[in-house]
Amino acid sequence: MKPLPWNAWLLAFVQPFVLSVGALNVFLGGIVGAQLHPNPELATLPVTALIIGVSLNIFPAAKIQDKFGRKNAFITAAIISSGVAFAAGLAIEQESFWGFSLCCFLLGTQLAYVGQYRFAAIESCTNASQHPSVISMVLVGGIAAAVVGPELLNVGQFIPFFTSEYANAYSALGLIELVGASILLVGMKPIHIREDSTADESNRPFSEVLKQPLLWLAIGSGLTAYAVMAFLMTATPLAMQHHGHDIQSAKWVIQSHVMAMYLPSLITPLLIRWFGTYRLIYVGCMVMISCIVIGLLGQSVYSYWWALVMLGIGWNFLFISGTTLLPSTYRANERFKVQAINDFSITGFQATGSLGAGMVLFTQGWSWMLVASIFPVVTLLLLSLVVTKR
Repeated sequence: MKPLPWNAWLLAFVQPFVLSVGALNVFLGGIVGAQLHPNPELATLPVTALIIGVSLNIFPAAKIQDKFGRKNAFITAAIISSGVAFAAGLAIEQESFWGFSLCCFLLGTQLAYVGQYRFAAIESCTNASQHPSVISMVLVGGIAAAVVGPELLNVGQFIPFFTSEYANAYSALGLIELVGASILLVGMKPIHIREDSTADESNRPFSEVLKQPLLWLAIGSGLTAYAVMAFLMTATPLAMQHHGHDIQSAKWVIQSHVMAMYLPSLITPLLIRWFGTYRLIYVGCMVMISCIVIGLLGQSVYSYWWALVMLGIGWNFLFISGTTLLPSTYRANERFKVQAINDFSITGFQATGSLGAGMVLFTQGWSWMLVASIFPVVTLLLLSLVVTKR
């Protein structure tokens, strides 16, 4: 087997510096929102704003990468994100809920590009058999981001730009974003895609691309993974606080969850090789259902911990399976458009899940959130059964 491409290793290494924006916002976004706004139902709006920012930047990010190259786009996004992180700290210091929410929205610009790292790794490969491995490798870098992101709350104490510890956490985020941009500038190799020589003779109407059942299974797998994950994960710190658990316990649960999202990536390529992508989607659905069952059994710290760990594992299996299937549904000249549609669909449902999290939590409660999460998982399971029997 040929060695994995340099870019895959580099993009995995840079993840803690550029992906921590997501982990930090998941941990602090709802807590800061609740502190800055008197209406608890709007507490998760900053997290939702982040995800909406990702969603609305998907298509512009694809066009910018197509025109200027992935490397230049990734570096520029990280630099902009650094400046916005400092602005978010200032908004917290000034107790501006809407200013903080706007900064979270703008931070979504960075995550729109980070989400494309897996495609950059795929395009650096010499053959398709390497795809599951490089996707997993890039996601493995998220293990460190799971620790680094929430830990910026403690690191920020050594960077006292502001008086608020939450504001200083965002100033620490701004600094590590600059480190990530520097690593990309020095180390990343430009990606050159060899277009299909028959592309001009065999251009398909895009409606034909969208008619593929396999495309919708690929999108549906990632969409379900992110929608359910965002819905439950966003509400978890608030639910834990509501049931009397301290912020350090919430931090531990969120860190464990994000690590569970990425740590299985070490073995997911082997599971795909042994069992196949379709069966791994089945397994991912079952793991998601186990998360729901565990969450319904109790509200201790350990109940939240086990539920969120299973949620992370289920997310990993579904997301990697969907990303692995996606390249088989498009040609080289269609890649940016299909990738953008895939990620836009995912982030759109992710935003809906995170926005609904605060509303459902404070009106219906944690248990009803878990029950509601069953429906998208069962829908994906049925879709996968239909597609695989064709």
